Order: sequence, then C-alpha cells, then structure tokens
Amino acid sequence: VEQLYETRHDAVDSSAAELRRIERDLHDGAQARLVAMGMSLGAIEALVERDPARAKEMIAQARENSAEALTELRDLVRGIHPPVLAERGLGDAAKALALRMAIPVEVDVDLPGRFPEPVESAAYFAVSEVLTNAAKHAGAERVWLDIHHTAADGGMLRIAVTDDGRGGADLAKGSGLAGVERRLGQFDGILALNSPPGGPTMITMEIPCRPTKPA
Repeated sequence: VEQLYETRHDAVDSSAAELRRIERDLHDGAQARLVAMGMSLGAIEALVERDPARAKEMIAQARENSAEALTELRDLVRGIHPPVLAERGLGDAAKALALRMAIPVEVDVDLPGRFPEPVESAAYFAVSEVLTNAAKHAGAERVWLDIHHTAADGGMLRIAVTDDGRGGADLAKGSGLAGVERRLGQFDGILALNSPPGGPTMITMEIPCRPTKPA
C-alpha cells in the first residue's frame, strides 16, 4: 500500500515529478556518461607511454562522447529524449550506451517495437546508471545486458544486467540503484538485485507495458 501511495503521489504531483525526472536524467544520463569518459581518460593516461596509437584512438572516442554528452544536455533542457532514443528506440539506444562503456558489454536485445516514450526514457536511464555502476564500483571486466519483452500477463519489458565484478552491491547503500528503483516504481516497475560477495552481480528490472509501434 505504501509503494502504491508513493508511486501515485509522484504521478499526481506532475510538476514535482518532472523536476525529479530532470534530476534523475542528469544523474543517470549525462553525469553517468561523463563519469565513464573520466574513466576512459584515466586509461588513456596509462596507455600514453606504452601504446600511443591506442591512446590516440581512445582520445578520439572520448572527444565524441563529450560532444554526445553536450547534445544530451541540450536535449534535456528542451525536455526531449536523447536523440538516439527518440529516433531509434530503446534497443538501439541501449546498444549505443554499451559501445561507449570503458569495459566490454555484450548486448542481447529482442523487442517487438517501440514503447511509450516515458517507459523508454525510464528504461534507458536505468540501463545507463546500472552499466556505469558496474564499470565504476564493481571492478567488473565484462558486463552482459539482456533486454526483451514478453506478451504474457499484459506485457512486460524485462532488462537484466550481469557483471563479473566483486559483488556485494546493496540497495540500501548509495543513491544510484535506489533512484533507479524509484524511477521504475512510477510505472509499477520493479528492480531485483542479486549480488553475493565475490560476485557475480545480476540486476533485473521489469516494467509492465505494451508496444505502441511494431518493429
């Protein structure tokens, strides 16, 4: 009952909910990308002496990421989705996120089409935050991202992020995953965390929804 009250209260208070959305979009989107870019720059520093060619490639990639982060900030000010999400949908947007990560991310997407814009936005920024956490805090060397939709029970978007890091993640510690959980809660979505000490960590997210446009 408490969860239902909280999520409906957010929906009714549209002005406050919009401010919180912008705050979360900044935290999970542009900020997460800038953190990932900072990690890439740290890797570049380590490569400058022993592998200048690879360092030069990573510098070019970091420059592209900084330009994309600036574009997302401009788009956020205008109140619209990141361009790749608005134009190509959740699947391609998630793949683009994975390509920009400092660690390898294997992506498996099976979606029947587009979903309501608020759902796609919530899912996109949730994936962004979880991937950044895996790279920044888990000490992971590889991440697996799975996104699919099932038509059973009225339709359910399911997202699973697994990493081979140190484990021990806790929803009660830090605000990142708790913020993702609150974001999903506005759509009656849930987040489940399985992260034993020593890893691996698996985060599963579910959002009830149906496609609005076929693939």
